[in-house]
Amino acid sequence: MQQRDLTDSLRALIQSTLDFYARFDVTPELDTSTRVFREEVDELIEAAHDGTDLTHIAEEAADVFVTAIGLCLANGVNADMIIEQTRAVIAKNDAKTHDTHEINSYGKIARKGN
Repeated sequence: MQQRDLTDSLRALIQSTLDFYARFDVTPELDTSTRVFREEVDELIEAAHDGTDLTHIAEEAADVFVTAIGLCLANGVNADMIIEQTRAVIAKNDAKTHDTHEINSYGKIARKGN
């Protein structure tokens, strides 16, 4: 059931992004998509550090998701590829345990010994 929900949600977000671009007759282009993505990431970081408006943080996170899709589209990555790789990341993260991974000096959960 979770995979179906994931697929439906991701596919809906990707389709919404495609529809958004089509409404403005825009074909995602790498340089523009990169610039917009970085701007949205910076806005998310700023909202997170401010920390006073959780709705604003969530809104900026959603903007990052949409612009990440734009970057993928600019490189020819399609919806099925995004969904497949999202599932792969979920499975990979689900398999990580305290036996295999630890929090490194940067605060990242990484394979033990790296």
